[in-house]
Amino acid sequence: MAAAAFVETAIFRGVRNGRIIHYPLTVTDIAAAYAISPDGSDTITIPSDQDYAMIDMIVVTGGTDTNFQLLFLNGLATPLQISNKSNLNTSNFRQFATAPVTFGAGSRLKLKQSA
Repeated sequence: MAAAAFVETAIFRGVRNGRIIHYPLTVTDIAAAYAISPDGSDTITIPSDQDYAMIDMIVVTGGTDTNFQLLFLNGLATPLQISNKSNLNTSNFRQFATAPVTFGAGSRLKLKQSA
């Protein structure tokens, strides 16, 4: 299949004060490639003021060559996989909207595409 780049938005909420942060990302739809932010970085850095919960991941369209993303935390692989299809903007039950995951203040996240 032909890779079809797509966009997604990771949404985080501060555990203490409820501050909401949106991280827009571009995904190349190529296995082993990382999602990229508008500034060209492949890393989402959680602010250091408090812990933040990922409360949603909104994927627009999704790719054709990749099915999910592996989440890396501070350079280490985690068991968390983000399903591109389950997190489509048209879905009523996206993965993190129904089961938020909290990350420590200052955490660094990377999302790596996988088939």
